[in-house]
Amino acid sequence: MPRHALDLIAALARDEASLRGQEFLAPLLPGSKARLRVRGLIYELALADARPGWWLCRATGSSSAEIVDEALPWQRGDYLGFWPALRLVLLEPMQHGTWLAMPFNPADAAQRFGNPGPRPLHLVEGGAPFERVVARVEGNTCWYDEPDRRADPATAEALRTALAAEQVEPRIAGLGAGEQAAYRLLWNNTARAQAEAEAAQATARAATAAAHTERRLRHALELGGARLLGYEPMGNGTMRVTWERGNVRSVTLVQANLGVITAGICLSGEDHRFDLTSIVGVVRESPRYAELEDF
Repeated sequence: MPRHALDLIAALARDEASLRGQEFLAPLLPGSKARLRVRGLIYELALADARPGWWLCRATGSSSAEIVDEALPWQRGDYLGFWPALRLVLLEPMQHGTWLAMPFNPADAAQRFGNPGPRPLHLVEGGAPFERVVARVEGNTCWYDEPDRRADPATAEALRTALAAEQVEPRIAGLGAGEQAAYRLLWNNTARAQAEAEAAQATARAATAAAHTERRLRHALELGGARLLGYEPMGNGTMRVTWERGNVRSVTLVQANLGVITAGICLSGEDHRFDLTSIVGVVRESPRYAELEDF
């Protein structure tokens, strides 16, 4: 093996050995690893008690670390100062202090970071929809830095008011491209959620109505000594009801009030004189030749 390769291996071994006991600052997410850069190499250190926040950590080996204390604001500022800034518009919270956010200037975000669209922003302090903030971009990760001092808080409040009023387009002058895109996204999400809620309510109402109808049919047939096998809505409140009595299957077309339209046997046009309960006895007593084909 060449001498320079042996020297490199020895240097790496010394670096790993020197990690133990070294303290460093790390932003952490739930279950994440702390990252430590040593001479251009990045070490990922597992923490048994990793929790969201900015922490001072101590390496306990080449692949493990422990939390020592919470980082001070100036320490966090020093860390964030290494990374380029990106102005964002908050959209909606996700979990553990992470928000979905839209670049305030999508064209600039596309040019500098290759992505003009929404992205997760981690360790946000406070936050409200449409609030403008400054993030720091570390690779593919965005860390919250501070509120955007260039922003007018009244604009975010006006956008929230417009969204609450269900305005398709906010009537607010001077909005940035990112604020307009953020509003469209949240408006679409709100409209979709409302449509899904209405659909769910309609489904629940239909299920309740179906259960009520089935109970009515079952009760009416049981009064006549028969058993409901099933029913099929036919439109305009009519139903095709299948039932049996004494192992004999019958089909009856009824109105919403359970009045008979077609009994399933030949009644010479007198079907309307019966309801679902009384027709059970009529069908039972009818001769076989009077039975009709299923309709």
